[in-house]
Amino acid sequence: MFTIKWIGQSGYILKDGTTEICIDPYLSDVVERVAQRKRMVDAPFLPEELKSDVVICTHNHLDHLDIDAIPLMKKDNMIFLAPADAENQLTKCGVTKFEPFDEGKTVTIGNFRLESTYADHTVPAVGVIVRYKDITMYFSGDTEYNKRLEKLSEYNIDIMFICINGKLGNMNVDEAVKLTKIINPKIGIPNHYGMFESNTEDPKKYTSRLKCGFEMEYNKEYDITEVLENV
Repeated sequence: MFTIKWIGQSGYILKDGTTEICIDPYLSDVVERVAQRKRMVDAPFLPEELKSDVVICTHNHLDHLDIDAIPLMKKDNMIFLAPADAENQLTKCGVTKFEPFDEGKTVTIGNFRLESTYADHTVPAVGVIVRYKDITMYFSGDTEYNKRLEKLSEYNIDIMFICINGKLGNMNVDEAVKLTKIINPKIGIPNHYGMFESNTEDPKKYTSRLKCGFEMEYNKEYDITEVLENV
């Protein structure tokens, strides 16, 4: 069974009983410590409880590359994928298995094929295409709207996970809706909201404007077929 769980912001855990992939885990209060922005929801679990085979950090910002949580993770068997400019920060966090994951890179682990895609953000960043058997998913990470993203329609994406908060280098709801209609997935899922009061948005502003819109519950595990059945 292939399952997915939203763990806040742009963070997800995907697993099939053999392999586990984690994208952008924000599991600490480092943003409050550094920028005085308090979490709106508790962390879904402790950093040391993460059991993923691969951790993807789409870019070097604290809510995507968590410098307080990563040192606590049991990293011996974890591969970290991130843009090359994040390597130094990850090394400082104790990561020993790092692979650069800049645009166009592909990595296969178990039944998962991971591909980094273009993102337009304030620092070097990527989106992620995840292929699992006959399912294709797109995770935007953090990105502004850019016409280059429209080419993602060529991937025949089944499920897309897209930022909607419209601040700090991310597209807003109107732009996210526009891009979703161009890419035309079976399911469109909003993210990057509900973590910091100064940087959030109402997900229903996205889902209510799209027949394919679906709002995931925080920290709830879904069978991927359950998500696709919401078409």
